[in-house]
Amino acid sequence: MKLFDSPMIKKLILILLVFYFPSTYAQIIKTDVLVIGGSASGVAAAMQSARSKAKTVLAEEDSLSGTPILKKMMDSVKNLTVYTNSTFSGIKKENEFWEVKISENGKDKIIRARVVIDATPQGNVTSFAKATFSRLDSLLNKPGSGSYRTSIAMGGGLQWERNNGTSASDDDYPPFPIYTIPMKAVIANGTDNLLVAEALFPSSKHLRYLANKTTLGQGVGAVAAYCAFFKTSTKNLKVRIIQGEILDFKGALLPFFDIPETDHDWRAIQQVGATGLIKGESGDSGCDFMPDAPVMTERIKPVLTEIYSRAFLWFNKEKPGEKFTVANTLSLISDYTLTDPLVLNARIKSDWKTRYKFTLDFDINRSITRREFAVLINRYLNPFARTVDLNGNLVN
Repeated sequence: MKLFDSPMIKKLILILLVFYFPSTYAQIIKTDVLVIGGSASGVAAAMQSARSKAKTVLAEEDSLSGTPILKKMMDSVKNLTVYTNSTFSGIKKENEFWEVKISENGKDKIIRARVVIDATPQGNVTSFAKATFSRLDSLLNKPGSGSYRTSIAMGGGLQWERNNGTSASDDDYPPFPIYTIPMKAVIANGTDNLLVAEALFPSSKHLRYLANKTTLGQGVGAVAAYCAFFKTSTKNLKVRIIQGEILDFKGALLPFFDIPETDHDWRAIQQVGATGLIKGESGDSGCDFMPDAPVMTERIKPVLTEIYSRAFLWFNKEKPGEKFTVANTLSLISDYTLTDPLVLNARIKSDWKTRYKFTLDFDINRSITRREFAVLINRYLNPFARTVDLNGNLVN
């Protein structure tokens, strides 16, 4: 009958079907980032993603009723929606989006997100998506690896478990290893725009891991927000942009425990450290920057020549001694920036204690400290701006 061919009649029939058979229709929700699991890393990831201006949904099985302070804190974050009493039941990829099925208080929802963060303790979402991930103990601090340049989180105090679930002894693994988490460690293998957080750590619920998981969550949230903001995938991550976002929100990339976040040179030291130009040293707190120690020429020469192609010419010409001096540093900056040496020296001398707040007097003949070197190199040469890939290799 032509009566049922009318667009208005078809629309009325559809409305009636939805009204009388609501259980067959799942509510569809669109978001930029979906975090599954209200774990420590999940909450931190959701909050960072939302603060980075990505529309974010956090789905958690529990009610969060026992953590009113946490719930109040999340409620105050713009761009963040929290679904409690929500059970994950399925995930599939549709073009560049993930479609995730959850049940909130018995009602089915389909959440369509560009990026999904698996913050479940066992990585259940990743397994359901037929993807894999590697435990952090197989990825951290590999000798000769440049992956520290891609760090999105850091910490210490981890103790890994053996395959049989028992804790490893001090003989098996150092009791308080210092680590950085490379960006590629949080990307699920075999797919894109699926990130793993909580399951990267040992399954223990011990409070000693809380800070580690929270720090990781912040980094994962920044990665997810980048993909959402630029409408791209984890195959096209810009390491330095993401790290810059983490630093903007006071997240540390490297474990320099003698340089607190309140230090006025904290960001410069973090950025220069992430290039490998000045590495941490074993100290009282495990890994220290040692800001007052001298800069050793043999330690910085390989990295400087890697970052700046003209640096080897400067080293051949100037032939600095065992300890890099203030004069060496100014000469290097002058050579790279093509600034008149007298003009540069006068400018830096004027800013020495006013702008830079260095404690030692300006003296071009003495050894330069690691703090002074990091601040000046960050200001004038900006090695952090050099592009690196997910393996930490420089990209020309």
